[in-house]
Amino acid sequence: MTSEQHTPLTLGNLDARVGRRQALKIGGLTVSLAALVAACGDDRTGDTAPGRVGNAPKVESLPDYPVNDVVLLRTASSLENTAVLVYETAQELGVLEGDMATLVERLIEEHTATSAEMGELTEAAGGIAWTSTNPWIMERSIRPMFATILVSDDPARDVVNLAITFENMAAATHQTLTSLLSETDQRLAVANASAQEARNSATIVLEAYGTARRVSPALLGEEVVNADGLIARFAIETTFGSVAQQDLNLGAADVNGTRTSFVVATPAANSLIYEELTES
Repeated sequence: MTSEQHTPLTLGNLDARVGRRQALKIGGLTVSLAALVAACGDDRTGDTAPGRVGNAPKVESLPDYPVNDVVLLRTASSLENTAVLVYETAQELGVLEGDMATLVERLIEEHTATSAEMGELTEAAGGIAWTSTNPWIMERSIRPMFATILVSDDPARDVVNLAITFENMAAATHQTLTSLLSETDQRLAVANASAQEARNSATIVLEAYGTARRVSPALLGEEVVNADGLIARFAIETTFGSVAQQDLNLGAADVNGTRTSFVVATPAANSLIYEELTES
């Protein structure tokens, strides 16, 4: 008897031989081959441009705004102003007490002063100082983060971890700017700001978690243990200043022990404060 698997495939035995998925595969292959033959015909004429499907509007190119010293310094100011807002929001929540609350007051003063310095450098470079927060980072990071913190099982812990992460991101941004800015006084200013904000992050870690968090075990060739769905932070986490993106887990854990995760990265093309951008 001839095996069913070796019986020639015909329209008559198609239903018995194959399921719905295989039938679709065969039908799709037939249509594809027919289209290929038609497309490769010698008498093919007409527009050679890629075809369009549907009535979608024509895609327009994004504006190509120049990135210069003014743009970079305005962006630096926007981060400092965003840091101030983060700490002022933490104060309004009333979740930080004692020495940590005192530390936050000092950090607000420092970030305000750094923003003013970046503003002066912006004007010296021929631009208009930026005095607001960074709209892109606010909309896509800070607001969602605080929305999560408001319903967290431990808002104070989350505010502290947000502050540590933001200080690290600000330090990384200023570190990156040292190689992008063109004037010596500009580069010196952002280098000092980077060092200051790296110290800020370390100070917050030690104040919140104690000296046990002085150095990351990773620097000693050991494993970093992230317990309870939280990312352990340390005063010194890398040998050299890192400019890589950072992960941040906030809020209450779900039934699987997973918390809401965010990614914090230094500003890119979509979050720079271009000269064409005005404050509302």
